[in-house]
Amino acid sequence: MQFERFLRNERMSLSDYLHLMKPRIIPLLLFVGVGSAVVAGHSVPPLRVTLGILLGGGLTSAGSLAVNSYLERGIDARMNRTRGRPLPSGRIMPPANALFLAAVLLFAGFLLSYLLLNLVATLFIILGATIYISLYTILLKPRTTWNIVLGGSAGSCAALAGWYSVTFSDPLAAGLLGALIFVWTPSHFWSLAVITEEDYSAVGIPMLPSVVGAGRASRFIVANTLILIPVSLLLTPFFPGTGLFIYLPAASVMNALLLATNIKLLLSPTKSNAWLAFKFSSPYLAIVFTFAMVAALV
Repeated sequence: MQFERFLRNERMSLSDYLHLMKPRIIPLLLFVGVGSAVVAGHSVPPLRVTLGILLGGGLTSAGSLAVNSYLERGIDARMNRTRGRPLPSGRIMPPANALFLAAVLLFAGFLLSYLLLNLVATLFIILGATIYISLYTILLKPRTTWNIVLGGSAGSCAALAGWYSVTFSDPLAAGLLGALIFVWTPSHFWSLAVITEEDYSAVGIPMLPSVVGAGRASRFIVANTLILIPVSLLLTPFFPGTGLFIYLPAASVMNALLLATNIKLLLSPTKSNAWLAFKFSSPYLAIVFTFAMVAALV
């Protein structure tokens, strides 16, 4: 019985530390990194590059998210949506354990990136972590509604790291892939923030919907998506021949569906419509990148 209790506690402890890293976010970043490498090289990247992106980028992302969990533990404790997380609920004690784990993950991620990738790709991975921790978490999130707009550039670094891990050519295409993530991010997170606006208002975090209200925020979501659409379509010329006829229709359909959910939210800014917009925007990026990879490979 005592041994079973020990195993149960250990499983809970491991689960809590894993939860610190917000593991649902990381797969999309890694997919974007590998996808950018595929598009850049018009082929499956070498194993060394793939491992560099997955291990170096994955550990760095996990470390950055763990730092975010540590820094925001006080805010999380005051929000209904987050007060059950490991740090605010006191399941990880002392809280400095989370910071130690984050430091180990960041060091390992930086080291593996440097050993497996080139210097430029490694610098983009480091830049992504720096933007997320310093610019977004510490500087922008508690102070301005521009937090998620400018903070979205952290995700762009994943695409740029993937691209420059295989080639230094076509910087315009690399920039467009980075811009695609940068412009996608606000619509995605503002939709979620419409659902949780009361939480953000209660703790004084100026997420756009909690400052301007759901109705006005929905206008910004639609406007942002109208910027996202041409950015995604500007990638089309980089897929010549058959690839063009794969990427263009797929991106167009995804854009139309995303815009439709945003317009529905605009016409009726309810939490259920915000949830619909958020749930559709969640796979949008992965689907567009999937068709971009297919188009590049053919």
